[in-house]
Amino acid sequence: MTLGWTPIDETIELTNGDWIFERTNEAGPIQPGTIIEIKWANGVTWPGTVDGATVKWRIESTACTAAIIPDGTAFEIMVCYPNAATSSTDDYVWMGGRALRTNYLTQNF
Repeated sequence: MTLGWTPIDETIELTNGDWIFERTNEAGPIQPGTIIEIKWANGVTWPGTVDGATVKWRIESTACTAAIIPDGTAFEIMVCYPNAATSSTDDYVWMGGRALRTNYLTQNF
């Protein structure tokens, strides 16, 4: 079953700094208990924080979390809605794409 959407093809640009990203659902609050996370092809998962209609990520550079994602690594942002009928989740790909690694701290402008 699908929600009638096609996943968005996106690039996540990573630098040597923190990665901060958020999206707001224009249709209103996200269903309580929904899990939204970025799953990288190298096995790393970045959970999002759902607050009302907004999902947010703040990946700290100081923890080297963003640094372990190489340039070109594929990802999918998964949305997992609770399903009371099956006591599990209905899982959908919201976005997919690849990492683009840039290093603004060492570039000369």
